[in-house]
Amino acid sequence: MNHAVFIRENGDSAIFAVQPPLASGAPGTKFLIDVKRVGETVKARELKPDHLPSFCPERHINFDGSFCLFWAELEPHTIDSHEAAAGWWRKLLLFLLRQGAAAVIRSWPGKADARAHGSEAAKLQAVAEFNASNLGEAYIAFLREDRFSTVEKRVNNERRVRLHLDGKRLLSVVRKERRVMTLRQRCKGGHENRPISACSDHGKVLADFVLALDGWREAERAFFNSFKNSTLKCCGTMDNGPLANILGVQLNEAA
Repeated sequence: MNHAVFIRENGDSAIFAVQPPLASGAPGTKFLIDVKRVGETVKARELKPDHLPSFCPERHINFDGSFCLFWAELEPHTIDSHEAAAGWWRKLLLFLLRQGAAAVIRSWPGKADARAHGSEAAKLQAVAEFNASNLGEAYIAFLREDRFSTVEKRVNNERRVRLHLDGKRLLSVVRKERRVMTLRQRCKGGHENRPISACSDHGKVLADFVLALDGWREAERAFFNSFKNSTLKCCGTMDNGPLANILGVQLNEAA
């Protein structure tokens, strides 16, 4: 069941009243959603910004008001069967439920499952996640909990990227050579009793992980900075959103 009622057609779009149920089973907020066919997929947006901001990257609402429901770089999003359509509706319902929670807690629920902002950042996120999965469950958990950070330093004309966990340095990677410095140190990928040089391909995996993580964060910064000279405004509905300082805040845009 899609929890949607067809209202009317509007040119090449269809308008639905969508009311996803809450976890208790009670009916949730009713949204008027404009669903438009675009090529082999569809795009959805709120018909008018009655309940949602018209634009908010932190709430996965694009600058044109459309919802970011899929990770286009990796997830299939062609609507070519009843199963694909049903999957799309499930994503829409979950998206709308999370919007209700985001409005209350002022942060995105399920953030660990969210995709990075911008296609380049999303691609690098996929690389970082793949390499983390090859380094063990701890790396996956730390990545999901946003406990890793990177810092680039230039030492003797050599650019090195340091990987930190909870602010404590784990290792450094030589950027140009894409290699971990000091392969004699203990492996940080689940086999701490071995040096990295004797631990399968973890030297390469660690280097790829660090550089992908660093590139991901840099690409996200570039994504947000790309809005600097635009006329868009931050909706002010999320705490610690990067756009607040870049664009200024437009208060009371969303109910």
